[in-house]
Amino acid sequence: MENREMRRADRALNRKAALETLDRCVFGVLSLCAPDGTPYAVALNLVRDGDHLYFHCASEGLKVDFLRQNPKVCVLFVDNAAIDQAGLTTHYASALVRGTAREVVQIEEKRRALMLLCMRYAPEFAEKGNRCATESADHTGVWCVELESITGKQNAPKA
Repeated sequence: MENREMRRADRALNRKAALETLDRCVFGVLSLCAPDGTPYAVALNLVRDGDHLYFHCASEGLKVDFLRQNPKVCVLFVDNAAIDQAGLTTHYASALVRGTAREVVQIEEKRRALMLLCMRYAPEFAEKGNRCATESADHTGVWCVELESITGKQNAPKA
C-alpha cells in the first residue's frame, strides 16, 4: 500500500504521541482479509512491547485461519472519543498500526507475552497471572504483530 500524506496534516501525531495513544487504549481493532478479499475485523486486548503487539486467542478459528493465510494486518486504536455537539465534531486521538502478524510458537516468548498481557490488564493479580501464563502457554494461541508503520491523528478540543 502506498504511503500518502495525511489530508489533515494539522491533526497528525508524531510517532511518540501515536505510541502513547496506543498504550492508553484498552483495546484495538485488528483488521485482516479473508482469502477471497472479504474484510474482517475483531476487537482485541493487545499489549505493546517495543515494536511488537501481542494478543492471545484460541489456537484455532476463523481469525487464526485468516492470519495463517495472509499475515498482513492493521490495528486501529481510538482514545478519548467524545462528541462535541455544538461543534458538530468528535474529539479523539487515534493510532493506526500496519504490520505483519506471526504466530508465536516458542514457549518462553508465549509465556512472556501472556505475562505482559496479565500485567497490563490485571496488575493486581500478578501472581495468578504468572501461574496462568505458565500453565496455559502450551495450549493458548499467541500472536505478535511486528510494527512496520504507525500513524496517529487527533482532533483535540480547542482551549
